[in-house]
Amino acid sequence: MFNPIVDTILHSMFPVGELRTAIPVAIHVLKLDWNNALFYSLFGNSLVTLILVYLIDFFKIERIKYLVTKIPVVGTVFIKWENSSIRKSKKIEKWGYIGLMLFVSIPLPITGAWTAVFIAALLEFKPFKSFVSISFGLMISGSIITYFSVYLPKFLGY
Repeated sequence: MFNPIVDTILHSMFPVGELRTAIPVAIHVLKLDWNNALFYSLFGNSLVTLILVYLIDFFKIERIKYLVTKIPVVGTVFIKWENSSIRKSKKIEKWGYIGLMLFVSIPLPITGAWTAVFIAALLEFKPFKSFVSISFGLMISGSIITYFSVYLPKFLGY
């Protein structure tokens, strides 16, 4: 037996899918109301953002990169993710924290909180301001995903 609220929170904490997949799953599979799906997805994704921002700040990004790249398969994936993040960070750097928020607000794969936290660390942004910017971006992205999750099936006749 599972609890839809706990499942939604945990689902939104995982990288790549984050709240972009947690919201539709919560609404259509777990049968949560759209407002609960949005709230609990935002909660889970923001919570993992807060934890990551301060963990990376505490352990320092260079030390984390060194350790992770030593793991055979994970290191290869991490290096590709890092290169992609570095390319994206050049655009975000011009806009600062607003750029970070706008980056997260685009509901596409690899524009989520995990990548934004990594970019914020690469750019040496302050942890709390990064958390706030990323959380606002999550609110925008979550609202867009919720809207499409609720109204797209109705529009398509489902």
